Amino acid sequence: MSNEQSNFWSPGRIIATIVVVALVATIGYTLFSHADEGKAVSNVALPGASDTAPANSSLTTAKGTLPDFDVPQIDGGSFKLSSYRGKVLVVDFWAVWCPPCRQEIPQLVRVARDNKERGVEVIGLHIDDRGRTSHQAMRNFINQFGINYTVGIASDDMFISYLGEENDSIPQTLVFDRNGKVVVHLIGYDSSHAAKLDAAINKAIADS
Repeated sequence: MSNEQSNFWSPGRIIATIVVVALVATIGYTLFSHADEGKAVSNVALPGASDTAPANSSLTTAKGTLPDFDVPQIDGGSFKLSSYRGKVLVVDFWAVWCPPCRQEIPQLVRVARDNKERGVEVIGLHIDDRGRTSHQAMRNFINQFGINYTVGIASDDMFISYLGEENDSIPQTLVFDRNGKVVVHLIGYDSSHAAKLDAAINKAIADS
């Protein structure tokens, strides 16, 4: 290497180049990793709504609508999402061991608390993790985080039916309007989600 080349690639220049490359990579990751967040999913709707399930869904019923799953609760009993028609419904797929889920839970608690009188309901659907999480662990988590909304357990079939197989990350949050139509689908969690969630709820209330 010539003296000129050696002088050009001084330690300071090498460090500056590394910093710039790292910064560009970080910006690119941020842009692309959140590209699917906040988009509406037109082919997902609560059971009984006019929207149909995706054409390639193996869970589609004879009438083409999503199945009305019987969702078990940790302390017995069950519920169906169709019973929430007429409400603005926030459905969150999560797990107690998921760090971003833990970040999101306080926002869902706030939404449930502040929007109850506006006809908004929040449903937390813990994924079926093959016994990794006991019912007692879920109860402890609910108490620890002050969860004030209904919690059920989503089967694999329910997860795939509502979210598909392409992206199995959690949390994933869906907001439905009073007619059972999805307004927004949020994947993951970051600092922008609170504002996106509030905007989607306000839109669902205004549009239905």
